[in-house]
Amino acid sequence: MKIDLEKGRSHVTVVLADKNLLSIIQGKAVSSLSMDQTAAVIQKGIQDTAPPDIATQKVAVIIPDDTRLWARGDHFVPCIIQALADMGVPDEQITVIIALGTHAPIPETRFAGLAGQRSVNRVRICNSAGLDPSRLIEIGTTSRGTCLTVTKEAVEADHIIIFGGVLHHLIAGFGGGRKYILPGISGYDSIQQNHSLAFDENGRPHPLVRQAVTAGNPVHEDMMEGANLFLQGKTACYAAVAANGAGEIFYAAAGDLHTTFDQGCAALNRACCVAVPQKGDFALVSAGGFRTDGQLYQATKALFNAVSVVKDNGEILFVAGCDQGVGNQDFAKVLQIYNTRLGDLGKMLTQNFHMPSYVAFRLMDLLNRFTISLVSELPPDLVRDLGFTPVFDIPAYTGALTGTGYVIPFGENILPMVNTP
Repeated sequence: MKIDLEKGRSHVTVVLADKNLLSIIQGKAVSSLSMDQTAAVIQKGIQDTAPPDIATQKVAVIIPDDTRLWARGDHFVPCIIQALADMGVPDEQITVIIALGTHAPIPETRFAGLAGQRSVNRVRICNSAGLDPSRLIEIGTTSRGTCLTVTKEAVEADHIIIFGGVLHHLIAGFGGGRKYILPGISGYDSIQQNHSLAFDENGRPHPLVRQAVTAGNPVHEDMMEGANLFLQGKTACYAAVAANGAGEIFYAAAGDLHTTFDQGCAALNRACCVAVPQKGDFALVSAGGFRTDGQLYQATKALFNAVSVVKDNGEILFVAGCDQGVGNQDFAKVLQIYNTRLGDLGKMLTQNFHMPSYVAFRLMDLLNRFTISLVSELPPDLVRDLGFTPVFDIPAYTGALTGTGYVIPFGENILPMVNTP
C-alpha cells in the first residue's frame, strides 16, 4: 500500500506491504466545516455574548501565534473585527494580542499571516508580554502559588475575546480556552510556576499531567484558576475551532469561555481519540504538514500522541519538515547536553522548572524507549545530536521493518489509544 505523509508544503510517500499494516489511524469520519460556516458561527457567538454597552468598551482579541496556523486566524480574526464593528465598536478600541507564552516575539511583517491583512490595516496588533516585564501587571496569586502577571493591554480591556483551537496537549490535557490566558498572555515567571506543577511533590512526573486529562491535572486546574482571576470584572467570549483527523476544521463554537472549552474538548475526543486493539511493532507518523511541522519543538506533539500504540523498543518513523529549524535552542541544548541522563534532568527540573527543558525531558524518555528516525530538513549531524536517526532512503527504511504497525498521517490531530479489556 502507498501512503502519502505530509512534510512541510509537500509530502513523502511510504510503501508498506498489506501484511505489515495494522491500520491507518485517521480519526472518526466527521465532516469538515467550510470557512464561511465557521465564520458565521464565530460572528454570531461573539454578537450573542457581547455586553449591551460593547460599543463603549475596550476590547482585547487574543489569538494564537504561528504554532497554531491550522486554526486559520488569518481568515477568522478579520471576521471577529467585523463582528465588533457591526456592533459599533470603533477600530481604535480594539487591540489584537498574539498569545506567545514564552515564545519569541513575532515580527510585524508576519502579523498578516496570523490575523489577516484586513486586521493589520484596521486595528492595533501586538505581541503578548511574557518576556517583557515592563508590560506586565500583577493581578493575584492562585491557590497553588502561581503569582499571575498578565500583559498590560489585556488587563486594561473591558471585554475579552479569545480565538483559537482546541487540541490535545502534553501537560495541560487540552490546548485552548483558559490556556490562552495562562500561559498565553502571562509573564514568564507565572508560566514557569504553573508548568512546574507537572511534577509532584516527590520530584516525579505527575501521573495526571498528560493528554486528554483535566480532572485532577494540577496544571490545568491552576490555569483555570488563573483565567478566573484575570476575568474578574470583565466579560468574555471564547471562539473555538477544532480540527479532525485529517487536519480540517470540523467544529466551531463561540460563547462562555469554560463552557465552550469543555464542549470543544468533548467534540475533539469524539473525533480524534481512536481506539486500536493492540500495540504495533512500529508506527509511521507525520506531524501533519506546514501548519504543524515548521519547527521540531512544536512538531514533537505528534510524537507524544503516537507513542501509546507502539511497543517499547519499537520503531517510529517521524516525518516533520522543520524548515524553521529546531524552534527552541534551549530545548536543543538540553537534548544535547543531558543526552541519556534523564534522571539528572528530572532532578534539575524539580529545582528550576523550564518548559523547553521539560519537553526535552519527555522527548528523551521516548528516545530511550523507542528507536525514532526523523525525515526532515534539519542537518543530519544535528538530528543525530538531538538523539534521532536521520532517514533519507524511505523505501529502504520501510523495507527493513518487521512485524506489524500503524500509519498516522496527522499525528498532532490524533490521539490513538490501545483498547484494554
